[in-house]
Amino acid sequence: MNNILELLLIVFVIAFQTLSGYLGKKYLGAILPMIFSGLVVYIVISGHWDLSFKNILMPFVGLIALICMYEGGKESKKKKLVKELEKMKAKDILKR
Repeated sequence: MNNILELLLIVFVIAFQTLSGYLGKKYLGAILPMIFSGLVVYIVISGHWDLSFKNILMPFVGLIALICMYEGGKESKKKKLVKELEKMKAKDILKR
């Protein structure tokens, strides 16, 4: 049961970040990276992490992954708009 919840959380995070990028809402896309950064700062301050290479590197990897998911959604919408514009231009040329 625990694995299912973890999987659903991962799917939700990916879907939320991609959707916020697709919608182009910068503030919406900044919610999860800020929550993630806040959790990392809290864990470090509370002393639950020691200063190892893994514990220093992984928060940066997570933050970069969240930003890349946002950008992926943004690029997806951009490609869709370009494709629609090309279709409109093709229809306009055919009508002439």
